Amino acid sequence: MILAVNVGNSIISFGIFDAGSELVSSFDISCDAKKTSDEYVSVINSIMRDKGQDTRKIDGAILASVVPQLTDNIKSVLCELIKKEPIVVGPGVKTGFHIKIDDPSELGADMVANTVAAIRMKNSAHGAIVADFGAVTTVSAIGKSGEYLGCAIMPGVRLSLDAMYESAVQLPNVDLSSSAKSIGKNSESSVRAGVLLGNSFAIDGFVARMSEEMRLDPSEIDLFATGRYALPILKSCKNKFEYDRYLTLKGLCHIFLKNCS
Repeated sequence: MILAVNVGNSIISFGIFDAGSELVSSFDISCDAKKTSDEYVSVINSIMRDKGQDTRKIDGAILASVVPQLTDNIKSVLCELIKKEPIVVGPGVKTGFHIKIDDPSELGADMVANTVAAIRMKNSAHGAIVADFGAVTTVSAIGKSGEYLGCAIMPGVRLSLDAMYESAVQLPNVDLSSSAKSIGKNSESSVRAGVLLGNSFAIDGFVARMSEEMRLDPSEIDLFATGRYALPILKSCKNKFEYDRYLTLKGLCHIFLKNCS
């Protein structure tokens, strides 16, 4: 069994994979820099027991983190849980693809994992675009040969809503579960239109512009999406994305296998 862990800005995601790299269990916990290693171990052990998972059956672990102040803490937690040193995604870890940006070390570990997963899923003759809707929204371009070309980063859906709510006292903090029309009839529907449709227009725009810059027809680009805020945005996109909630964890599993083969 393989334990994949992705430390995001607000959520830590866990995925347990069997020997055939199939996801058999998953769960999330909130990030808290004030928690001690012992507290994290207790919480994770409790959840795994509730899910019928035995840490003694975990053969290895892999960790991706975009929160440097938590990386060492969670690494020590994994060491305590499985009694083995986890692989930490970063320089020196084999990924199987070329990173064609100015400084490859700047590429976030979660985006590395997303790229690995997308390369495995895309048509071998196509490029790919991966949109990840987390605390920030990232849109990554992957070439036909599987090379990472670069990305666009913009404020995440929740971050945009919270910023408006905190800065403009008369605007409501809205629920994103409802669909949006472009012409809002009240403050709540107007904010929903701006955030949901604004983000969907941006994603469609990036697909069009990236296709041009990659010199590929849109039909030659496979589209993938992940992240906790993806679904409300994707509903309003003209482009059709293949959504996978566990894309990052699956990519981590494949990186683990590549580095242990």
